[in-house]
Amino acid sequence: MTLSSQPYIREARSEDRDGVFRFCQNTWEWGDYIPQVWDRWLAEPRGKLLVAILGGQPVAVDHVVMVSPEEAWLEGLRVDPAHRRAGLATLMARRCLKESKSLGARVARFATSSLNTPIHILSAHLGFSRVAALGLWRAEATPVRNTMPSGPGAQALAPLLSFLQGSAALAATGGLYSSGWRFKSLSPDEMRGSLERGAVRQVSVLGGAVALAIIEPGHPGEGLVVSYADGSPGVLTELALGLRAEAADLGLPLVSARLPDVPQVQEAFRKAGYEPAGEGAFWVYQRILRPSAVGESPS
Repeated sequence: MTLSSQPYIREARSEDRDGVFRFCQNTWEWGDYIPQVWDRWLAEPRGKLLVAILGGQPVAVDHVVMVSPEEAWLEGLRVDPAHRRAGLATLMARRCLKESKSLGARVARFATSSLNTPIHILSAHLGFSRVAALGLWRAEATPVRNTMPSGPGAQALAPLLSFLQGSAALAATGGLYSSGWRFKSLSPDEMRGSLERGAVRQVSVLGGAVALAIIEPGHPGEGLVVSYADGSPGVLTELALGLRAEAADLGLPLVSARLPDVPQVQEAFRKAGYEPAGEGAFWVYQRILRPSAVGESPS
């Protein structure tokens, strides 16, 4: 058997572009997002874009990136349809786990559709466990309301951290929130960063009821994105309505919210006019690569 008949993995090069794009072009009915992120992934200083080569041509691709000093995110796993069921997905995932460790990760995570049964099976085989399930909810932007969410200042960090400690939404995601389509721990440093970049929205009423959200403005096709939201049900509905008004003020067509499977959170957004978008849910998996100071065991 010649060397060319055995797949091997290496870091991607610019000349791999056409070969990768060729087998990604029919991933979904509309194509794939890989062409839009290729150059960025190729140049990402805290990540590795990997390809599997067979017969001199790329037949699989995967990307691993550090989203915090100890958290790796795996994304973009694709296998050429002509070479599926040959173990390439497992080969790529194992290499990404190895790269995650070399980059200093304590934990590696990825996300997939709740309908993607082959990846669920692969995840179990590789020692991953599901830690979060979220649905995508959307609503059209709407004109200005009387109640608009405020952006708390940096001095609000301590009470916001206290709020997060009792958050059912955050508990349901294992302490994770989304940044783009990547998930990472909503740590005190992350909350501080969200405050500093003006991404936190809050609604408070007399009596102490509070609702809180973290937003990401202007994502293509998604409008204003809600990365995290929780709060007292009625106040959370007011916040969700206010975000629709903020989207309108920004000239964005809609609001997209990634909501955990927490009934009171989803019901609050439903009352604000949001509806589930698409089929299935968004599942986040993780594997512990090395124990933390509090005694986690690696998988």
